[in-house]
Amino acid sequence: MDDLETTLIAWEVLVDLQDQGKVHKIGVSNTYDVETLERLGMKREVQIVQNRWHEGNNWDPAVFRYCKRNGIEYQSFWTLSGNPGLLKNSTLLALSRDANCTPPQALFRFAQLQGITPLSGTTNEEHMKEGVAVDGITFVEGARLRLSALRSLIGIV
Repeated sequence: MDDLETTLIAWEVLVDLQDQGKVHKIGVSNTYDVETLERLGMKREVQIVQNRWHEGNNWDPAVFRYCKRNGIEYQSFWTLSGNPGLLKNSTLLALSRDANCTPPQALFRFAQLQGITPLSGTTNEEHMKEGVAVDGITFVEGARLRLSALRSLIGIV
């Protein structure tokens, strides 16, 4: 929405639809400030946030932390296309190698382990299969330090 007042009006419509049982969960997308989430939460707590999660916005730390603290599902997009540097990061590459998966799979799994649901917009069937397989990826016991290093890099500590 263009401004907070318009967003609040739209939010009230979503709350009404949820109260009528027409929608299960309500949320927002492209909302990068905690104040907006707090204002919406005065009417009804936001249940899902879909935001770009990438190097260019420093991985959206304030909103991510707010979501984590308040039990709000954080869904990321641009997880792969917005993170070319992270996909080439030596720590992520080592995690990928040790887990016998691709770097994009390692990044998706890392995101999941932080409480982030990475969204995929691929139309490539092979990439879809790789994305679905992410849930089965287990990082080896020695990966704890690498995971910690990645968390520090993106500001999740």
